[in-house]
Amino acid sequence: MGYRWATGGRVLRRRSFRVLSLPAVLLFAGGAVFPAWAALSGEDSGAMFGAAMCLGVGSLALRVTRSRVHLTGTSLLVVNPVMTYELPYGAVKKAEVNPGGSLVIVPKDPGPRTDEEGYLVVGFAGSLLDRVFRTSTKAAAEINKARRSRRRAAAPGGETTRSLTADPVAELLLVAAAACAVVAVFLRW
Repeated sequence: MGYRWATGGRVLRRRSFRVLSLPAVLLFAGGAVFPAWAALSGEDSGAMFGAAMCLGVGSLALRVTRSRVHLTGTSLLVVNPVMTYELPYGAVKKAEVNPGGSLVIVPKDPGPRTDEEGYLVVGFAGSLLDRVFRTSTKAAAEINKARRSRRRAAAPGGETTRSLTADPVAELLLVAAAACAVVAVFLRW
């Protein structure tokens, strides 16, 4: 298992996630400034924990909004908040939308790493708006189309690799949250 920043290929993601990525960083980082300032100025030393929580939740929110699928020449990359899965097209049975409205990549041979459902794509998890705009259904159709067109060039089967998802901005927010938590401990003493 490695550490990977997924790039390349055609990227499938929710349009709203692309728009929400920057405001999420600004909202949570900006929201952490006020309690951090209050703690450092001596008004409320416990407010630094609030800044740490705000930055930690911001890191998680950013990772969720950056979830996506890459259609590369030889494989499919599923980028989830924590893990990235690379599935060769020959190892993918189909992409489908489950009854809850979430996009799921079903492998041909479900190994011990997946549940019976397959690989859930967090970026296309079901929502009320998805029932109107049908983004998960459209993404499944695109993935199946790419899988069919590239299946002949791909080797049959193939091993799915997984790695930790690299996201420098989300990790910076998480490090800042940890630093705020450490400072909060020292301010309490």
